[in-house]
Amino acid sequence: MRRRAVAAAVLAAVLAVFTPASTGAAAQDAQAVRYVVVLSFDGLRPDALRTAMPAALLRRASFTWQAKTTLPSVTLPSHTSMLTGVPPSVHRMLANSWRTSQGYVQLPTAFSVVTDAGGRAAMFVTKAKLLYLARPGTVARAEFLPYPRHDQAAAVRVAMHYLATVQPHFLFIHVADPDDVGHRDGWMSDAYLEVVRKTPETILVVLDTLERIGALDRGLVIVTSDHGGHGRAHGSDRPEDVTIPWLAFGAVAPGPISGQVMTYDTAATAVSALGHAVPAGWHGRAVIQAVATRR
Repeated sequence: MRRRAVAAAVLAAVLAVFTPASTGAAAQDAQAVRYVVVLSFDGLRPDALRTAMPAALLRRASFTWQAKTTLPSVTLPSHTSMLTGVPPSVHRMLANSWRTSQGYVQLPTAFSVVTDAGGRAAMFVTKAKLLYLARPGTVARAEFLPYPRHDQAAAVRVAMHYLATVQPHFLFIHVADPDDVGHRDGWMSDAYLEVVRKTPETILVVLDTLERIGALDRGLVIVTSDHGGHGRAHGSDRPEDVTIPWLAFGAVAPGPISGQVMTYDTAATAVSALGHAVPAGWHGRAVIQAVATRR
């Protein structure tokens, strides 16, 4: 951990805030971020993660414990906002279930922006309904990893093998563990907190994979959630349901993030970090404090 802390300090010393509007060859040469990984922990409350987060790991992050998701605060509508850059009033996915026969999302997504620009995008999810976001032609690989056989450790191992061998520019990973235990035993129950205590180890697996392929200083890892929960439920406008964590690791300027972060800012941050323009219709904006580039 000491080696990691020193490396993070050195990295922070040579990074400056990335400006998404930069254009031209010089800007492309300066672009530090080549890989973006979004790691979504379904049903993860920020107060639970904050308690479980080691200080050394948090020092490597740009973070807020007060990010907000959308209403209804349930999995499919919230993830649709997370990856389309718009609220439910625009994307109109208000249901929390989906079948292939219903068709795929038709709005631009972080996947389609990257793919249309000639990059490679992929997703690994532990709830099949999230394949709604994998419109054919926008992802190189979209894989459903059934839970609980693929808990967060198993799902991330599969995704990291893909990252290390194929090296997609944008990779989305969804794990169901906190949500499953929240519904079963209750949010903030002992069983729920035990699952959340494993989250930092999962984050480190992603960071260590990027480091192993020599891409940590050119990678952005966003850790977030679709919603929180209270009792054994979620979906309301209660603070426990709509407040989510939002942390960024890798090519970041570490420290607290000022200003409000919305879940649809995740898509905008991801595509901006990779040097792509944010689609005109998106409500999300890049979380500037979270992305850095070499001087």
